[in-house]
Amino acid sequence: MRAIEWLLLMPILSGPWPCLCRDQLPNSLRRHMNRSANPCTDFYEYACGNWVRTHQDRPYSSLIGKLDHVYHGRLAKLLEQATTPGAPEEHRFVRMLRHYYTACRSPLGATPSAEFMLRLCRMVEVDGNSLSVALTTLFQADVLLEINESDLPAVWASLILRPSAEGDRNASLYQPLSREEFDQLWRILPAPGESPDEVWQKVRHLEEVITAKIKPEEAARWATNPKDTGAQVLFPVPAYWMLPWPTYETGILYVTHLSHHLASQPPRFLLHYLLLRSLRRDAERPPWSFTRLECAAQARLFITHAAVWLVEQHHPHLQANGTLQMLFGELKQQFGLRVRANRNKFSAATQRFLLEKLERMSLRLSILPSPGVVESVEQRLEQHYRKLRINASDYFGNLLAVMEHSRRQEERADSKYDLQPVKVYGYGTYASPFFMPRANALLVPLSLLEAPLFRPDQRQVLTYSSLGFILGHELSHGFAPVDVHFDALGRPNRSKSKSMLTSRRYLSQALCLQRRHGSFFADEKFADLNGLDLAYGAYFEAGAGAVAGEPGRGTPAQKQLFFFNFAQFFCSDDKNLEDSEEHGSDRLRVNDAMASFDPFRQAYGCQSVRSGTRSRCQLY
Repeated sequence: MRAIEWLLLMPILSGPWPCLCRDQLPNSLRRHMNRSANPCTDFYEYACGNWVRTHQDRPYSSLIGKLDHVYHGRLAKLLEQATTPGAPEEHRFVRMLRHYYTACRSPLGATPSAEFMLRLCRMVEVDGNSLSVALTTLFQADVLLEINESDLPAVWASLILRPSAEGDRNASLYQPLSREEFDQLWRILPAPGESPDEVWQKVRHLEEVITAKIKPEEAARWATNPKDTGAQVLFPVPAYWMLPWPTYETGILYVTHLSHHLASQPPRFLLHYLLLRSLRRDAERPPWSFTRLECAAQARLFITHAAVWLVEQHHPHLQANGTLQMLFGELKQQFGLRVRANRNKFSAATQRFLLEKLERMSLRLSILPSPGVVESVEQRLEQHYRKLRINASDYFGNLLAVMEHSRRQEERADSKYDLQPVKVYGYGTYASPFFMPRANALLVPLSLLEAPLFRPDQRQVLTYSSLGFILGHELSHGFAPVDVHFDALGRPNRSKSKSMLTSRRYLSQALCLQRRHGSFFADEKFADLNGLDLAYGAYFEAGAGAVAGEPGRGTPAQKQLFFFNFAQFFCSDDKNLEDSEEHGSDRLRVNDAMASFDPFRQAYGCQSVRSGTRSRCQLY
């Protein structure tokens, strides 16, 4: 090692072990690290501190986002390929996918938007899906999804605060409607079943409320700090805004007040009012469109099974299924040893319950079912999408249709055709793996099998510390307090989880997780800690198969590489707090896992956790 490199690495050495040297790291990992950080105090910063600079100006903010970016590029390319003359006719579900993509890529002008809005206003029932599509249409926003009563204020706030050019405060567009203007618009677009006087009274009241100064009692209601009712941060009129905006300086309290007030309006009235307002600005709006990767992402999001089928027909890493199944088997064996050790002194019946669940737990590499004896996967997909209609020239109509299809899918799983139901922005749509308690199965999307997370010829230590941890994390969810009561066949059995709580040790460790991480994050923290432990044990302690013969296995440098590569899975712009609502920030996930894991602290020469105060919470 050159002298200058040794000097740079000296600050991180706090023990007898050798440092993680540059030539031990692939360039794909090395370029993200911050060598000036101390791995013992902030391992995330050490492993990922250079991530943001390395990936600046990229359309993703995390490794998971990058994997999705690659996947959507591949899907877009497939959807843009012309059909080969003489080739067999495409399946209907693939044609629908292409039509959705084609409509999404077409420039979206103001007139089609208004026509679609009128269709929405005439619908018998206006629900969250209708309002979601309407807001997407009117505000030229990215797709807003899964709107319900609880999160609608947040949706409005995101529309107001989204990064954009400043609006024009003096434009008449931002002034309240006069009665004369309202009457002119009413002649163009009357509301069904209501008189103009009735609607005008509602419009006038709404516009008076949203342009009036906030009263002191309202300011106190929306202020996060009771002593702070001022407006330190000022917000200009948002771009693409079509509602009245106050003439006084507006701050975060006003934005909060406006968001909640708009969210409280009846959806049908709000749709009609927004359409009336939009008619005044249509001439000012240029055509707009989504990028090819945005349209591919939407196609995957809404017509998921068809998109997965198309990509899997051309994916080079399907053969990795055997590698993952072998790795999964080793992790199950590791966890089985912990269950059989029975440190919690569970009854024999409870042990059988846990071991049978572990034995029957399966791994799937796709949300698609395995080929059936009677019906092929393609036949089941055709049946699954039989009621969905997509038009290659009606983007907004398609958007409403696929959202309704997603809602029906969630309400009634199509178990007859063995298709895993997917939820918009939820299970099965993106690169995140997940555990399905009612199927007792892990699902690892094929999109995870991409560099830098996976290469077919990569060193085993990299596979175990990345994919091994991911599989171990999801396996652990099956035995975390929330989902442990589902049995080997995915049936709920609350009596078993209650009997586990009679174990004093198990109960104390469950409370340890809740005290340290909060009850909301306890299951995720357990899955992180246990998943890391299983992957580490499978690689360094089991010594099975090809792993035993890998050069350098068991050395301090190899252990440092294991933990370093584990941390890189979480590299992100952590200001974005990827998955923060469910898992906590990426920085905390890495540092919390390292803080109480002795093998890590030994590998990097950190002070042993046993001499400190952070003992490990360990359920099994």
